[in-house]
Amino acid sequence: MRWLCLLLALIAVPAFATPRVVALDWASGETALALGVVPVGFAQIPDYRIWSGDMPMPAAVVDVGLRMEPNLELIRALRPDLILIAPLQATLRPQLARIAPVQVVTFNDAQQPDGYLQAKLATRELAVRLGRSAAAEALIAQSDAALASLGRQLHGAPPLYLLRFADRRHAWVLGRQSLFGGALAAAGVPLAMQEATNTWGFSNLPLTDLAKVPEAQILYIDPLPFADLSVLDDNQLWRQLPAVQAGRVLGLPAVWLGNGLPSVLRFSQLLAERWPNPQEAG
Repeated sequence: MRWLCLLLALIAVPAFATPRVVALDWASGETALALGVVPVGFAQIPDYRIWSGDMPMPAAVVDVGLRMEPNLELIRALRPDLILIAPLQATLRPQLARIAPVQVVTFNDAQQPDGYLQAKLATRELAVRLGRSAAAEALIAQSDAALASLGRQLHGAPPLYLLRFADRRHAWVLGRQSLFGGALAAAGVPLAMQEATNTWGFSNLPLTDLAKVPEAQILYIDPLPFADLSVLDDNQLWRQLPAVQAGRVLGLPAVWLGNGLPSVLRFSQLLAERWPNPQEAG
């Protein structure tokens, strides 16, 4: 795939000695990989592959357990030079610091109104620690270019409700504070949802709220919490939504909402490939 080839090209950027990194935070781990530093350890690899879809993570990378309850002995055995965590994992820092230096990298910040901008700031911060600043600037430029291209393709598109289904009656609806919401805003694509959001930039809303902007398009991201979208066929609240009645519903394969710029590249490519072919929604 084109996005994977570009990431591999970034990995090939020459740099000085590669540190041995354990990443308990998915955003930091996939960003380190894109910058040319393959983690020796990474948390919850099977779950990462479910939620993040077709993102690269070499088979040689060791699964070090849960993100909030990692296997400390296994991490110690990997002899890391650096352990990467997110702010929500800060309670682990005293234990981890007995093994190796710990870096907290903030990819999701409740105080930052633009999730895409925050991802770029975090990428630069991580790159300084890894000695990969040139690779970081290349990744940022690549992301900006991908979004500019997406913006040209989606010029004139209706506002988007960008979401993941929570259950048959609710959805996590993303705003600009989210990674992908900020990316779409950077591309000039309007978001329909303007409500306040949480640290990851989404609000858990009833599906009926998707009628607030009748002209909007619904864009949802897999995996679904049910077998397939046809499960909603008997949900009258869903079927009466203006976007559903007009067939303005588009689904994308799995890509995690709160990761880094590599996920932005995948998201933008998936959307570019599938636009403007909305899935019929019952």
